[in-house]
Amino acid sequence: MRNLFTPAVSVFFILALVSPACTVPAATAPPPAAPAGKAAPASSAKALWEQDWERTLAEAKKEGTVLVYTGFGADFRAALSQAVKEKYGLDAEFVLGRSAEIAERIMREQRSRAYAADVVIIGSSQHQMALWPANVLLPLKPVITLPEVLDPKMWWEGTVPWVDREAATVLQMYAFVQPPIAVNTTMVKAGEIKSWRDLRKWQGQMIMDDPTLGSGPAIQQLALVGEYIMGWDFVRELAGWQPLLLRDRNQQLQWLAMGKNPVLLFPETASLSPFKKTGAPVGLVTPAEGATVTAGFGTVAMLKGAPHPNAAKVFINFLLTKEGQTVATRTTLSQSARLDVPVDHLDPDLVRIPGIKYASSTDEKFMAVQVDLYNRLIDIFKPLVK
Repeated sequence: MRNLFTPAVSVFFILALVSPACTVPAATAPPPAAPAGKAAPASSAKALWEQDWERTLAEAKKEGTVLVYTGFGADFRAALSQAVKEKYGLDAEFVLGRSAEIAERIMREQRSRAYAADVVIIGSSQHQMALWPANVLLPLKPVITLPEVLDPKMWWEGTVPWVDREAATVLQMYAFVQPPIAVNTTMVKAGEIKSWRDLRKWQGQMIMDDPTLGSGPAIQQLALVGEYIMGWDFVRELAGWQPLLLRDRNQQLQWLAMGKNPVLLFPETASLSPFKKTGAPVGLVTPAEGATVTAGFGTVAMLKGAPHPNAAKVFINFLLTKEGQTVATRTTLSQSARLDVPVDHLDPDLVRIPGIKYASSTDEKFMAVQVDLYNRLIDIFKPLVK
């Protein structure tokens, strides 16, 4: 039989077997295993806050409900309950009361460890005078998960409005302006009062709430004006202009609307708005040097021992978003401390004015000396009491 493999062919066949161009590639080696306990990052991985939020929502739905103590009325409670139910499937229940009553109730429950409430929304003074000293509030900052709540650019002072800056247990969700001067528009021309000092023109003709009672809109605003806006020499000068101290707030508004007095200092703005709606010739003025803002009942905290901690976390985060604040402020006719919440439901005179200096009644330093300032004001205005 003839040999088909001649020497030349044999040499070619051998070279073909070892030629790189014809070599079958070796199997690709597997990548080195990731160190134990560390997973390789995935491009689609969720942010840590999103993971935390999803875990919280899952646990909140197991808890099913959140109980809130508040001073706000039925409209606030109904609107928030509906919003939280529709968005998260949670039942938000509310217990209504005055701030002092709520604080006392919390103290009793905490002492007996009969924890009932999760969240408290009341005036800041009760936080300062009762709840802080008793150490019954949880740090709130770790509870805030949603980035839009923690973004300082979303808040009116360019910072998240913690009432207690260091401990961060209470957050001011409202900051609505308190125009300090109401005028009868038939007796005081538009633009006639631009500065606090322009009030001198109506010396002996002004009326105001009696600050010597130790409470009310006049004493708080006067304390802020003296401490942060105009100084105490001006406050003494104002007392020297002999305003009539009138304790009946309805009578104050009636006398202003009737033209008995052209100027009312430190009006109760919630009561004044209905007068304006009826067509009464009354208007509000904010002097160029500045005015005050208040949270009213709009400060929120979380209680130690909260029986529904995850549902409370969901409720608080939602309440402090643009959506939650829009729901809340429309029911209470207030202005949010957020900058992106609509104000079309408010009297334009009750909206913060860009560029105006505002002193806040929830300022931690102010609250620490509030009692001393009130006593100073009582001494200044006591000679005017008749």
